[in-house]
Amino acid sequence: QLPSVPAEASTLLRSHLERVRQLEQRIHQKQAGSGAAPGAQPSGDTGAAAPAAEAGSEKPPAYQRFHTLAQDLPPGLTLPYKFKVLAEMFRSVDTIAGMLFNRAETITFAKVKQGVQDMMRRQFEERHVGQIKAVYPTSYRLRRERNIPTFSNGVKKSDYQLTLEPVLGEEEKVDGRPHLSASRLLERRKEFNRNLVNIVKQHHKVRTPPSPWHPLLLASGIAWLPQPPQEDRLSTAQEVLSTARGLLTPKVSR
Repeated sequence: QLPSVPAEASTLLRSHLERVRQLEQRIHQKQAGSGAAPGAQPSGDTGAAAPAAEAGSEKPPAYQRFHTLAQDLPPGLTLPYKFKVLAEMFRSVDTIAGMLFNRAETITFAKVKQGVQDMMRRQFEERHVGQIKAVYPTSYRLRRERNIPTFSNGVKKSDYQLTLEPVLGEEEKVDGRPHLSASRLLERRKEFNRNLVNIVKQHHKVRTPPSPWHPLLLASGIAWLPQPPQEDRLSTAQEVLSTARGLLTPKVSR
């Protein structure tokens, strides 16, 4: 014969059993409300899903496609991610070029490149300068110049370097010299953004409403960059003698 259970233990056991029954009822109610059994997997054709996944692998990364959703922007047309990056590059270039220009320094691409990469933590190349020129043609004068003092081991003084000069009006002068002020930097930034929006609108005329995920990419930008002049290089002794003979006067050549 089993020993008798104390009354207190029996009451505690009944309360625990009652709580278990209540929990089971809640679980059954939730399952009935959701209409799906726990652990059920959504049915689908796995064979058809595989090609769809492969086709979607060519899409841009999610942080680019859904970049606008994370921004606090007013409703309307928004720029694609790559255009926003280019706008930020222009802002960085203008900031660095403005400081160098106001100090009367020659603005070389090497100086601008290092500063932009430090500010954006992103690679900056000459083609990006060409893209900026394509969007805002009157922003800079681009030249290929040499005999510019350099402090880099990889660039010789005799090499042609890409130089930038901000285009300013006659009224934008301080002490008789052109000056790139903070207000002018802001105006240039707004003008660049307006030009980007106009480019997007131009490519969205056939789509209503315009999609912010347009895969439009600017051209490489190389076509907007000035090229260094072609120099005749002497490769043989005969070419050297012919060139030297042409430089001598007739009296000396005899």
